[in-house]
Amino acid sequence: MPTALFAPGSDDLLVVVDFSAQLFRAYHAIRPLSSPTGEPTHAVFGVVTILERLLKDMRPRRLAIALDSGRKTFRAELYPEYKANRPAPPEDLIVQLKRGSEVVRAFTPHVWQKDGFEADDLIATAVRRAREQGLRTLIVGADKDLMQLVGDDVQLWDAMRDRVIGPAEVFEKFAVRVEQLGDLLALMGDASDNIPGVAGVGPKTAAELLGAFGSLAGIYAHLAEVPRKRIRDLLVEHEAMAWLSRRLVTLADDCDASIDASQCDWTGRDVERLRTLYVELGFTRLAQRLPKQESNASNAITPANAEAVTPPASTSGQATFAFAGKHERAELLDSTAGLVTWLDASKECSELAIFLRRVNDHATRAPWYAIGMATSETRFAVALCRTEQSNTGIPPEELQPILRDNFTRSGIQLSTHGTKALWLGLLEAGLEQATVGFDTELAGYLLEPSESHDLGALTERYLGIKIDTLLGTTTPKRGATPITPAQLCDDAAERARAIYRLARVMAPRIADEGLERMLYQIELPLGRVLARMQRAGVLVDTSHLATMSIELDREIVRLEQAVVQAVGHAFNVNSPRQLETILFDELGLKPIRRTKTARSTDAATLEVLAEEHPLPRLILAHRQVTKLKSTYVDALPTLVNATTGRVHSSWEQTVAATGRLSSIDPNLQNIPIRTDLGRSIRRAFVAPPGTQLVSADYSQIELRVLAHLSQDPELLLAFRTDQDVHLRTAAAVFGVEASDVTREMRRQAKAVNFGVIYGQTESGLASALGISRQQASEFIAAYYRRYRGVRDFMNTTLEQARHGKAVRSLFGRRRNFNDIDSSNRSLRQAAERMAMNMPIQSTAADILKLAMLKLDEPVTPGACMILSVHDELVFEVPTEEVALARARIADIMQHVADLAVPMLVDVGNAQNWAEAH
Repeated sequence: MPTALFAPGSDDLLVVVDFSAQLFRAYHAIRPLSSPTGEPTHAVFGVVTILERLLKDMRPRRLAIALDSGRKTFRAELYPEYKANRPAPPEDLIVQLKRGSEVVRAFTPHVWQKDGFEADDLIATAVRRAREQGLRTLIVGADKDLMQLVGDDVQLWDAMRDRVIGPAEVFEKFAVRVEQLGDLLALMGDASDNIPGVAGVGPKTAAELLGAFGSLAGIYAHLAEVPRKRIRDLLVEHEAMAWLSRRLVTLADDCDASIDASQCDWTGRDVERLRTLYVELGFTRLAQRLPKQESNASNAITPANAEAVTPPASTSGQATFAFAGKHERAELLDSTAGLVTWLDASKECSELAIFLRRVNDHATRAPWYAIGMATSETRFAVALCRTEQSNTGIPPEELQPILRDNFTRSGIQLSTHGTKALWLGLLEAGLEQATVGFDTELAGYLLEPSESHDLGALTERYLGIKIDTLLGTTTPKRGATPITPAQLCDDAAERARAIYRLARVMAPRIADEGLERMLYQIELPLGRVLARMQRAGVLVDTSHLATMSIELDREIVRLEQAVVQAVGHAFNVNSPRQLETILFDELGLKPIRRTKTARSTDAATLEVLAEEHPLPRLILAHRQVTKLKSTYVDALPTLVNATTGRVHSSWEQTVAATGRLSSIDPNLQNIPIRTDLGRSIRRAFVAPPGTQLVSADYSQIELRVLAHLSQDPELLLAFRTDQDVHLRTAAAVFGVEASDVTREMRRQAKAVNFGVIYGQTESGLASALGISRQQASEFIAAYYRRYRGVRDFMNTTLEQARHGKAVRSLFGRRRNFNDIDSSNRSLRQAAERMAMNMPIQSTAADILKLAMLKLDEPVTPGACMILSVHDELVFEVPTEEVALARARIADIMQHVADLAVPMLVDVGNAQNWAEAH
């Protein structure tokens, strides 16, 4: 008998929505829609429809929403290949993730998100807490991992299919009990998440094994009793992967101490905020159906662990809040006089820990909302800033002169968490002369580049305490339910004091680990450079993109017609299953490799098959065109700032463990440079009238760094005499004279040169070049015979990694490799590849950062650095200054570091980025 849905309106029921999964499903299930301004909206529309239906049908008394963090999770640390097979999400989905996040926060203030964990882990934590508090849970989702949570008191509701999943449905689907589901998932693996499982064991066999032996532990305790020898051998061979997979599928039900199922009371939607969003998104009917006011809406949200009190009247404009069990004393400063008094008492302090919250913490320009400050572990305060959203607090025109006098005075240094974010606010307020002396986020990144650098994670790691940051990373939005001064004080004071305490502990660690130069001379000052660059932005020619969009629509139609002609009938070119059937069943092509559930149709497979039939090449072209169209051509206009008319990409320092900068919103690093389509997209990035774009790109910087680090005589000679290093490698690999090297030989030699840098294996090189493993092995052996210094350097680097579990760049950047001696072969080999590459790639990254610091001061009066992409810097320069700027930029970049070989920089200029590069 099907499980019946919990009764609506139950007092003991917590409803939790798996937002990320609902959005992804809606994205693929609903035809594309767009707002009146052209913003993609179909995925958001799907989520909104589900939420509106949920409110109508279930009338929840408690409602929360769980979001994925969008960052690397602990599972990727356990197994770097976790979800590594997934392509990057399309740009139009990323846009909707942000919009969807705005929408759900108008539905409920209880939105959970935590770095290092997935939404499933937050939901598992909520379920455990709910059970402890005698509550039942309804999870709005359908993911099989969440099915591990169901029971008599927990249901899964697949809203799209209106299907309820309880223990009976789990058994019907998998033939195992709920408590056995994790073991089943570990055995069978999961191709979509790249969880290995036990190769050759599918769901049926896994269920039979669990039926016979009860659990994964039971299976391995009675291996000799497994009747089929083949299955027994597979279990023995892949035991390590089975236990690793079991850890990967296990939901972390203790990932966030702040989740409290009993404190998720739902007091109604923020109707006016929703109405505004619905109109912006073009959801006209939904906007019309909204009531004038939610019947059970409240005016403020009161945190359970703070006193929700109204500030008492005070002639000084100062109010004091005592937070039981949290702070000894936290002062709320909502008047000019109160702020001046507090800062005057801090004149003798040389360090001020600061947490700045702006109305939009991620925006290039946004008003300030609150400033948390701490001068000791027991003395901290919050200054409230007046904004359009709040008529209380200190007006900006009064606030900024006070802060200028105090933040820029001689002898004072600011400590913070997120230097670039702080500088975005300081530059907006004209506080350019402030000195940021420590950053807990950057310090955490340098000490443990692969770990979470969230403030909460750092306090737990280095102080052994958990802090409760009430507001998370969210920001009050226009029309949102007001946040009380008590909440602001509690949250900002908590953060400011945590920053102060962390700085005391982390600064000595930075010194002990030899990372002082990296922090104080490179990363900290770079934060201001990145903030300036983000504020500058780049002008985008939206008319060019509109024309491109039309042309690409035609090209997509042409490719689809060519596909029909090649096959003889129409089919869905975006369907891997239909494509699989046509390639291997209708056309009779030979499968190259198989996944757990199908014959692969990935790009590598299609490249091989393209030599046998025209269809794979057409599919590859179709995929590239549709991806670039959605990711850039159609998405870039939606990212243009309405005030500046520019796109303001955000460069992040603490994402890539190698030290490379990351570009987001939009990601400018993934635009192809060697294809006509990629170059056409770059033409959309233009210089304003009277200026030109100047592009300066390091030439073969990583190979030059390798020559310096390895001191290989052959490489040193090649670069010192300005020879073609790829041609020299080709001559060595193929055993011919340089004059006999063909273009194809040089292409393959180039792949070998860069393959060595990235620790590429024989199979990896063979796959990249379409050659046999034997030939790839011979290429690599010939390379190392020619460049013996490189071979010795790689071996020495691996020995250092094995001995100290870490490797450093030329400038001291460190990366840890705890899996370098792992018994798991795949983990160990991945760590070895990254260890060999790290000194090279990280040194190249450090060189670019040093160049950015040198170029922060304009090389000519009107020059401005606006982009940093891989090894390239782009400047906006007045036309009359271009010649001088080119010369100065090249000179600074070429001499920013003292290498054993010259650093060459290719410099160009034009009206658009494509022609300047």
